[in-house]
Amino acid sequence: MKTRGSIIRGAVTVTALLTIGVFLFLFLFIGYEGMPVFSLTGGYTFLFTTAWNPTAARPELGIGTMIAGSLYVSFLAVLMALPCGVGCAVYIIFCAPRRWREMLLSFIDLIAGVPSVIFGFIGLTTAVRFMERSLSMSTGECVLAAAVVLAVMILPFIVANCAESVCSGRERYEEASLALGVDKWHMIMHLLPRHLREALTVSLILSFARATGETMAVMMVMGNAAVMPTLLGKGESVPALIALEMGSAEYGSPHYHALYAAGMVLMAVLILSNLLFYYIKRRGGGER
Repeated sequence: MKTRGSIIRGAVTVTALLTIGVFLFLFLFIGYEGMPVFSLTGGYTFLFTTAWNPTAARPELGIGTMIAGSLYVSFLAVLMALPCGVGCAVYIIFCAPRRWREMLLSFIDLIAGVPSVIFGFIGLTTAVRFMERSLSMSTGECVLAAAVVLAVMILPFIVANCAESVCSGRERYEEASLALGVDKWHMIMHLLPRHLREALTVSLILSFARATGETMAVMMVMGNAAVMPTLLGKGESVPALIALEMGSAEYGSPHYHALYAAGMVLMAVLILSNLLFYYIKRRGGGER
């Protein structure tokens, strides 16, 4: 038994080290390929200017519009999905019949595994056409359509994360509330939000990181125009920029290095989001 345990422990350790090694390799490789663009254009010019013409005689390498597009559509999607996700979690825990709860949560987890290209195709055939017909737009591809699709995609993550906290909140407050004669809905409106504060913050961070890194669905419905995004106008995200142009970028050119630098920016946003998530979880655990 001791030998078997040592083998399993060694295998887990090796696997963990390999995973960390692969991540470090990817991080260093992207950094190595992306750093030349900062010496060529400067960090401020690359991050905050809006001119993107990497194949010109004097390349213009500014991804400000793509960063703005990623942040705009991600924040909009989170604002749409968070209230719906919390309401769905409350319904499942407090209102749905007990025998349906596991089935509903399993179905929501199943939705989370649907490929993003499927969401993008559904968005093209529903959200984009609805925008065209109802708003009399020349094309329905816009930031709002992309945000709606993204909101549906991140909804399962919010529901799954909030449902556990709603369930623990019910176990904590329900019996005492009933003993004091407090109505169930009064408890939900006044006691549960304080208990859900950490879960809501974590859901916001994780869903934002998920939305920021999404590529295919956003690329299919956002329009992919390198302009400053508006609600009913087209825009382009950083992942969509990389996916669309990496195949045509000449190896070693400023265009090539700029796309890797855009990947660095995206990775930095995701790493910061995850660090903030772990900080909040650790702080919340320490307070309890």
